[in-house]
Amino acid sequence: MDAILRGALVWLGIALLAVLNGGFREAVLKRSMGVALAHVVSTLLLTAIIIAVAFVSIGWIGAETLWNAWMVGMVWVIATLAFEFLMGHFAFGNPWTKIVEDYNVSKGRVWILVPICTLFAPALALRGLESAWAIPYLVSNAIGIAILLLSVSRPMIARWMLAVLFVYAGVYNLWLASTSPNEYLNFANFVLIPWYREFILGPFAANAALFISSIAVGQLLIAISLGVGRKLLPLGAIGVSAFLLGIAPFGVGSAFPFSITVSLAALIVAFRAQPA
Repeated sequence: MDAILRGALVWLGIALLAVLNGGFREAVLKRSMGVALAHVVSTLLLTAIIIAVAFVSIGWIGAETLWNAWMVGMVWVIATLAFEFLMGHFAFGNPWTKIVEDYNVSKGRVWILVPICTLFAPALALRGLESAWAIPYLVSNAIGIAILLLSVSRPMIARWMLAVLFVYAGVYNLWLASTSPNEYLNFANFVLIPWYREFILGPFAANAALFISSIAVGQLLIAISLGVGRKLLPLGAIGVSAFLLGIAPFGVGSAFPFSITVSLAALIVAFRAQPA
């Protein structure tokens, strides 16, 4: 309970930073880059703030187990949604439709990234980020951010970036399945959900080559769908999201929130990119 109370105090600091971020969006970002990009950049900034605060404060919060960390995350996300909807409507005068519209991915709105990352942040912070993984983690997220921004401003470029990314992943995993399929078992150490770790070290470990080969084939089919476009484009976007959401529980091992930002980018591309 002490961890929950301390977590709630930390959330008050997050709420203040969120208000300042909103002010920065309205006063600076919208004027310099327009409404659509300002929304995405502001969302990404707040997401980075939340994750950074979680890493800095998790020791003081005192969440000693993943269950404790997830409880803190649940408190944070409930408080965030209550603040957004209740304060946003009754204190700041935003109509309900405007608040809900920020979750409309088909229109390039990506605010759903905030509650998802708010929920995951304490568990992610508790697992930590070793120095050996820092550069790959940051590079992966930089790529994810670039794809998300391009999905709003240059959806065709984002579409081809996604296609190339999944071609690379598919080819790499086919090679890995035939050479060292057990390499993926090391990622079990990063998993944020206990039962997911049990699956990796159990059924997945017993049939690693088969699982990885199947994943690789799926990734290549996703890449083909993205490349061909037309009616296959939505199917490819759904495939991107399904795969990336499936690896989100790996936390740092999947460069979270890379999996969420790129999933959103794929869905936006499906709505906005012109067929080939």
